[in-house]
Amino acid sequence: MKLSQFYIKTRRSMAAQESINSYLLEKAGFISQVAAGVYAYLPLATRSLRKIEQIIREEMNSIGASEVVFSTLQPKSIWEASGRWDDKNFREIVYIDKESDMTLGPTHEEPMVIATRQFIRSYRDLPVNLYQFQTKFRKELRAKSGLLRGREFRMKDLYSFHPDEKAHDEFYEQCAEAYTKVFGRLGLTSYRVKATGGVFSNEYSDEYQVICPTGEDEILVDHKSRTGFNKEVEDQLKESEKKKLERVRAIEVGNIFHLGTKYTDAFDVKYADPSGKLRSIYMGCYGIGISRLLGTLAELYNDGNGLKLPKQVAPFEVVVIDLTSTKTGLKLHNELEELGVEVLFDDRDEPAGTKLVDADLVGYPIRLVYSTKTAQDGKIEIKERANGKVTLVNLEDTVKSVQKLLG
Repeated sequence: MKLSQFYIKTRRSMAAQESINSYLLEKAGFISQVAAGVYAYLPLATRSLRKIEQIIREEMNSIGASEVVFSTLQPKSIWEASGRWDDKNFREIVYIDKESDMTLGPTHEEPMVIATRQFIRSYRDLPVNLYQFQTKFRKELRAKSGLLRGREFRMKDLYSFHPDEKAHDEFYEQCAEAYTKVFGRLGLTSYRVKATGGVFSNEYSDEYQVICPTGEDEILVDHKSRTGFNKEVEDQLKESEKKKLERVRAIEVGNIFHLGTKYTDAFDVKYADPSGKLRSIYMGCYGIGISRLLGTLAELYNDGNGLKLPKQVAPFEVVVIDLTSTKTGLKLHNELEELGVEVLFDDRDEPAGTKLVDADLVGYPIRLVYSTKTAQDGKIEIKERANGKVTLVNLEDTVKSVQKLLG
């Protein structure tokens, strides 16, 4: 794709912001702030978010979950049935239209139960595992930290239904393993951390935390097992246990909850076991903050020149900059594109310095520069954004070299 045909508007200067991720993502043209805690995802961010979603989708599909899309609007009646409409703590985080008695769903336990209850009759109908990618809304009184804490955000939420606690626990661990794979594929080292269930569950939950000095959460971790405890539950630990753990700042990127039979019982959803006896259905929910993941990656993968997103998340893998009057750069772009490489050709009528600065700011994993100087020797410059390594290769070896770097 030619850059002139793709909407990218970087900024030369930016006012100081409280978070690294919002500063860099706005400056690099990924996002645009609409209001406190509300952002528009521009083309670069949209491409990165889709890549994150695809990695999650692959891992969710691998454990037998099916993708759905549910409505964002939810009626008062279903929240009354579950008892959450009158829960003061929960009402503090939801947006409510008092005229229509509708809410903008911050979570989807109730709608998922309603959608499945007419189809779950027998043990043969279980398990059911449904997930979606959706925009969520929550009242954040102090929306801050860019994409790390917003009033509107992208999320993957999965809900599972099981015949008994044992079956639920088995799937819970499968999902936990899948989450570790997701974060690993994104280039993040995650820790499984015990925490409270908050307003979503009366039981303890497992959070997936990524260590980051600018993170909002304080956790105690064991680096060897990559497990730990949120500060909010540390009073459950003995002092001798605490001494074995390190206290660090972190960002919560995912969580999984045991819901038990709370929601299925509230809607009187039962199934018949092999003997015909009606039994309660066990439920679990599993969330990943998609836009928060992009913010987390921006917090961790950057330097003084801009973003350094991993190639599996970066909006494009390669940028081609031709500083000569030839069509060499365009030819290379076309060859790479035909091979399935996500490549952008910077054909803007801008000075060389602007193109090079923008390439570092956006953080393309590989930058190809063909200049009069390199042309004299029949070579092209390849720069790897991750480590800053610059090499000159023969022009005819460019495609092969790029493929090798991309793996």
